[in-house]
Amino acid sequence: MQRKQRGVALIVVLLVVAIIAVLAVSISGRNQVSVRRTINLAEYDQAYWYAISAEELARKVLKQDLDDSEGRVHLQQYWALANVVFPAEAGQIGGTITDLRSCFNLNALSQATTAKPGQTETLPLAARQYTALLVALGVDEFNAERLTYTLKDYLDADTDVSAYGAEDAEYESRKVPYRAANTLMSDRSELRAVLGYSQEIYRKLLPYVCVIPGNNTQILNVNTVKVEQAPLLAAMLENKISVGEAESIINQRAANGFDKIDDFWQQGSLTTIASQDDKLKSSFTVSSKFFLLDGRAKVDDAVFHMQSVLHVIGGNKLEVLTRQYGAQ
Repeated sequence: MQRKQRGVALIVVLLVVAIIAVLAVSISGRNQVSVRRTINLAEYDQAYWYAISAEELARKVLKQDLDDSEGRVHLQQYWALANVVFPAEAGQIGGTITDLRSCFNLNALSQATTAKPGQTETLPLAARQYTALLVALGVDEFNAERLTYTLKDYLDADTDVSAYGAEDAEYESRKVPYRAANTLMSDRSELRAVLGYSQEIYRKLLPYVCVIPGNNTQILNVNTVKVEQAPLLAAMLENKISVGEAESIINQRAANGFDKIDDFWQQGSLTTIASQDDKLKSSFTVSSKFFLLDGRAKVDDAVFHMQSVLHVIGGNKLEVLTRQYGAQ
């Protein structure tokens, strides 16, 4: 009987030891996960501050370039260097800066239409230039005009439906209903929410469009537009020149751009265009007040991506308009 009791006691002891072993392994595993999580958070936090330091560096570089060139902006300045990477403790800091006056600001479509007494409303210049961009990218004229009106209705403050536009009723009738924004965009990815903008149209426009938060003007810096953006330059001139002519103008531009905007209007057939339309001339410049920093920071395995829109204010100082974390 005692032998049987000793056997049962041994089994109980073994069970207790097994349970303790399982608990110890579980606690150890949780501790390892907790330590790894803490390390990841610390690395991610450090990467965030590295990205903020990239933003501060971008501000200093831009200010220096603007001071040195008396406000003129071109692609031979330090800010325009591509894929700059700086070593940092346990990681790297890098990024690129883009001139937001070298693309089409989608918020410009929010401008109100104009009409003289007794005449029908006409699209503002920026909307006509946007239509021209769509045509230059291979969209037929009818669909280009329709897409212009739907984007205009999506952005403008009123709820009046334009000729080919769409307001709340059209969006609320979709499979997943929502309403027109009726306000300015914060990011160009919002374009996918606008009626008629398929993935194909969005991909066509992506290299040529941008969004300047809180700003609804469209001005093109002729010193920073690149040759692959020739359709944009042609569109800004309402396709009064061909894409080939636009490429030629950009290729013939000096490495440090035009000294003043009047030099640009002396190129080829632009002399005639300049003499005919002063308002069109006003949408071109050799300077810029808005830049986009696409910054990245890495600390060990943690990677942080941040996009900051920088605005030039008095004394060539730069303020941060918006920050967006993560990639689109």
